[in-house]
Amino acid sequence: MVNLRHRRSNCDPPADVRFPAASATLAAAEGNVPDVGARHTVAWSRSPAVLSLLSGLLLWASFPPLGWWPLAWVAPVGWLMLVRPEPLPGRRPYVTLALTVFLHWLVLLQGIRLAHPALYLGWVALAAYMAVYPLLFVALARIAVHRWRLSVILAAPVVWTGLELVRGHAITGFSMALLGHTQVSWTTLLQMADVGGAYGVSFLVMLVAACMARTLPVACGQHPPTGSRWSVWPLLPALLALAGAIGYGQHQLRVSSRSPAPRQPLRVALIQGSFDTIFEFNAERERGNFLRYRELSEQAVAQHPDVQLVVWPESMFTGGAGEILVAGPIEVPADAPLLAEEYRQRVRMQALSFSYKVEDVARRLNAARGPRQNANSGGVHLVVGTDTLLLSAGDARRYNSALCIRPDGQLTGRYYKMHRVMFGEYLPWGDAFPFLYRLTPMAQGLAPGEAPQCFRVSEWRLSPSICFESTVPHLIREHVQTLRKSNRLPDLLVNVTNDGWFWGSNILDLQLACCVFRAIEHRLPMIVAANTGISAYVDSDGKVQQRGPRRRESVLYAEVKPDGRLTCYGRMGDLPAGLCASFCLALALFGLATRLSRNKAGRTGRY
Repeated sequence: MVNLRHRRSNCDPPADVRFPAASATLAAAEGNVPDVGARHTVAWSRSPAVLSLLSGLLLWASFPPLGWWPLAWVAPVGWLMLVRPEPLPGRRPYVTLALTVFLHWLVLLQGIRLAHPALYLGWVALAAYMAVYPLLFVALARIAVHRWRLSVILAAPVVWTGLELVRGHAITGFSMALLGHTQVSWTTLLQMADVGGAYGVSFLVMLVAACMARTLPVACGQHPPTGSRWSVWPLLPALLALAGAIGYGQHQLRVSSRSPAPRQPLRVALIQGSFDTIFEFNAERERGNFLRYRELSEQAVAQHPDVQLVVWPESMFTGGAGEILVAGPIEVPADAPLLAEEYRQRVRMQALSFSYKVEDVARRLNAARGPRQNANSGGVHLVVGTDTLLLSAGDARRYNSALCIRPDGQLTGRYYKMHRVMFGEYLPWGDAFPFLYRLTPMAQGLAPGEAPQCFRVSEWRLSPSICFESTVPHLIREHVQTLRKSNRLPDLLVNVTNDGWFWGSNILDLQLACCVFRAIEHRLPMIVAANTGISAYVDSDGKVQQRGPRRRESVLYAEVKPDGRLTCYGRMGDLPAGLCASFCLALALFGLATRLSRNKAGRTGRY
């Protein structure tokens, strides 16, 4: 980056390091040829490679599979020590930083590659994209510290939080593995998420790390400048911030324990099968998966006849033949291998067959409870995941959907997934260039849903989401607030997901951590039915009350308790993080303007 005009401090290197070409020319004219290699010799403790690798390693260890979450409080210190010294040491430090953080994300997200060889490309591309953000963090924080003269204690958490918000929205967004997610086991601390969301917890962790980094000396020059000695005072704001967060968390937990429940608990059975995703359509295998889920459900209801709701994961109800909805004349494709009327008849039969399947499963589950139990209750409802093909005049759209089924087998709700996964459910420009899908295991892209839905089960209102939608905080907030404005404020968040893509890797844990935060942000309990795991019941305080195994069959029974609290996060959303993102934008514009002015003046350098 370009070095803006500033007074030379005692941390600045000699002129031969800052302007090597000019210094070499002058030395040659004087008969002294400097040792060029010595200019870039950096002590290992100040090396960008060492500091960045250390931060990346500690942060990786903070997440599953190790889950050593206390390390997250010190993990950013290495990157912060690249922010504090005015001259950034080493040769091409930003290149070194980019390579090391790329390695961090490559290891952390390795579970993405497992389901198909083609996903290796997406894995590498995502890791490369995610590496941009720590790079931007160091660059923008350096502008704030060295050009705007802000303390690293303030600049670092603001810049980090703003960039987390940006990556949660840019290019459809990726909000997994936020810094705050490392603390998912510390329930007391997490209560602050009902004010600032997961971004607020990230802010706190980075604030404490910045305070610890500020206590360390900055070794540069023979005459140390301010901040080059050990300091103790920066620990005071860290302790105060931590004490405030813990105190708030304890208060919220006390309020929760004393508040009366607005209604009776909902008795739920979460069905978790274990079928790894394989990119090869096999109708017999899909049918076998469906039958196994039906068998597990019947066993669950027979063992717990008081169950009111049974939940299946995403796509598991399809069984090789998904739902077909006909909303107009059935148009026959030009390349159809059947006569026009035969094609239309087959479409109608498949649509009718799916309706029969829905009624059959509902009948079987309610029969498994026994006649006496059915007479004394409202029966068993189902929430299941499937795919829906919507045929209308001149159009055919396929959706990833969740269905709500009454005990009598009638559909009472249908939700279409709104937030699709790029490369997993659609390709960019795939609608304009359909041939792109022939290069991938996908036959076609899925269409996005348009609005959230409310499912009714007894007195409860459910807000469904599908797959990675639970990782998108602003989407779940949009669901809750949209339903609230229509007087359908949900009592329970329901996520159905097929995590067979990840073959039991740490991606399952990263997604579950997001569900914990969604529950706290809205003070709504959340249930998750996940193929291959991790199914869970998370209460409104973020406590994981029930947790399924990894890559094994299981049925989870839970008595879900409602919570009537409203939250600051529900009202204002990501406004505080948005202000941090605006601060990042201002820093970036300042840096860009300064670079342009320096280039125009013919002077170059770097931060």
